[in-house]
Amino acid sequence: PGDFSPSDNSSSECSDLARGNLESRFDAAEHDCVHPPKVGDTFDDEVERENVKKLTVSVIKERLNEIGYEGKLSKLRKAELIELLVSIMKDRFSSDTVHRGQDEVIQRSPDHHSMTPSRVGSDPTMCCDHHCTVLILDEHLQRFPFESMPMFDKKAVTRVPSLPFLLASLNEMKSRGLSHELPGVHPHKVKCVIDPECNLTETALNIGPALDAIAKKNDCTWESVIGAKPSLDFMTKSISEQDGLLLYCGHGGGEMVISRKNIEDMMVVSSNHDSLQFQRGCKSAVVLMGCSSGKLQSVNTPRENPSGSFYEILYEPEGIALSYIVAGAPCVVGNLWDVTDRDIDRYCLTLMENFFGDCEDAGSSKQSPSLAKCVADARSACKLRYIVGSAPVCYGIPVVRYR
Repeated sequence: PGDFSPSDNSSSECSDLARGNLESRFDAAEHDCVHPPKVGDTFDDEVERENVKKLTVSVIKERLNEIGYEGKLSKLRKAELIELLVSIMKDRFSSDTVHRGQDEVIQRSPDHHSMTPSRVGSDPTMCCDHHCTVLILDEHLQRFPFESMPMFDKKAVTRVPSLPFLLASLNEMKSRGLSHELPGVHPHKVKCVIDPECNLTETALNIGPALDAIAKKNDCTWESVIGAKPSLDFMTKSISEQDGLLLYCGHGGGEMVISRKNIEDMMVVSSNHDSLQFQRGCKSAVVLMGCSSGKLQSVNTPRENPSGSFYEILYEPEGIALSYIVAGAPCVVGNLWDVTDRDIDRYCLTLMENFFGDCEDAGSSKQSPSLAKCVADARSACKLRYIVGSAPVCYGIPVVRYR
C-alpha cells in the first residue's frame, strides 16, 4: 500500500464516502428541498458557513457547478471555496424570498383558483402524521438502516423493492371503492402468535399480559396463541382478514408456523377473457419481531464470508417480508438483523401502545399515527438504541389505525 498525498485525486474522491460525508450530503439535500425560504426569513451566514464546512472540497466544487458557477475552482483553497459558496447561497436566498413573496400575493388573490401548496397544506385530511418517505433501495443498499439517520428521526419511512409494489396496494383500495386514503387496521381484528417454539418464556410472560391490557383499552379481545404452534388454518385466516394485523413474536420471520410457499400461494392467478387477473389473498398488515425477519438476501450470497471478500450478487435479494408484500400485505415490519429478546420485546410493546393508543376525539379529523411513524417513534424505547433500535424497518404502505 502506498501513501496518499493531500493533493491526490483518488484520496479526494474516496473522502466523499468517509463516515459523516454521506450523511452531510443527505442533510444538505433535505435542507434545500424541505425547508425553502419563506417571506420574513433571514439568512444566517455563520450557520450556513458551518454547514458548508462539513462538506469535502470535491462536494463543494460539485455544488458550485450545480448552481451554475462558471469560474475556475482548481486553484482555490477550501476556505475560499466555502466563502464563495456561502455568498452565492446568500444571493440566491434573497432572490428566492422575493419570488416567494410574489407567489404568496398571487395565491391570496381572489382570481387564483389553482391547487397551490398552501391550499394543499390546509386540507384537514392531509395531516403531517401521514407524510411518509418511501425508499427504493438496490441490492447493495437495502441492508443499511437509513431510517435511523438523524434526518429521518421520528419520521415515517417505508421501503419497497420498486414503485409497482407501492402502487399495487393503492390501486386495490381504489378498485374496492374504499373511502379511506390509506390501508388500515381495526383494533378488533388483531391476531397474535407469541413464542410458538416454547423457548422464550420471558417473552411470553411479558408480552402476553401487556397485549391483553392494550386490547382492553380498545374494548376488544385479541385472539392469541402463546407457547404453542398455531395451525396453518389459523395463520391463513389471520393474514387474509381485511383490515387486520398479525403480530409474531418468536424466532426468525415465522417460517416454522407458515412457510413462504404457503404465503405466496395466496396470490391466485385466474384467466378471464384471454387476460390474466391476479387476486392477492393476504390482506392484513404483518409485524414480525423475530431475528432477521426483515432481512433480504440473494440466494447466491455465501452463508459464511470470514474474509469479507467481494462477491457478485446474481439474483435480487428476497425474504419472507417480500413474500408477504407480494401476496398482498399492505405493510410488513421486520428486523434487518439479529436482535436481543428483552430489547425487542420492549420495542414491540412500545410500538403496539403507540399504534393502538387512546382514540382521538370523536369530532377530530386527525387519524392515528401511521404504523411506519410508530416504528420510528418506538426506537427510543430500546436500551441498545442503534444495535437493536435500528433493526426494525417497515415495508410497503404506512397503514393507519381505523377507529
